[in-house]
Amino acid sequence: MDHAGPTPYIELDAAQSELLAQLVRADLPAPDGTEASAELLAARGLDPDDFRGTLAGMPLGTVRTADGTTSVTALGAAVHYRARAEQLELLLSRIGGFAARHGTADRRFAACLQEMAQETLTPAEAESRMRGGD
Repeated sequence: MDHAGPTPYIELDAAQSELLAQLVRADLPAPDGTEASAELLAARGLDPDDFRGTLAGMPLGTVRTADGTTSVTALGAAVHYRARAEQLELLLSRIGGFAARHGTADRRFAACLQEMAQETLTPAEAESRMRGGD
């Protein structure tokens, strides 16, 4: 695949981000107004009208619709993975800040870090647990 340079920075709203995440996992039917398309979209937890509106507002070149299928382009996948990497970078930064504040003196520390890394414990909940609130 030819690459013309760095991926442009494209900010997406929550619905656009979710649409790219869905399309990275699997193609979706084109929102053509048919009952079959509506049923397939509903099976994926998507409202056909919302899907159609979000699709219409997607940045140029991030998705394509052809032959009854909506899919992510290479640019769209790059935008999705860049955004996910930024989310993970922020999460790791928060975990690092938590570690710097609490050190390893408390046995709860390791459990909090593990749960934070798994995204089952928020930094605020971990702070509360370390203060003895849980």
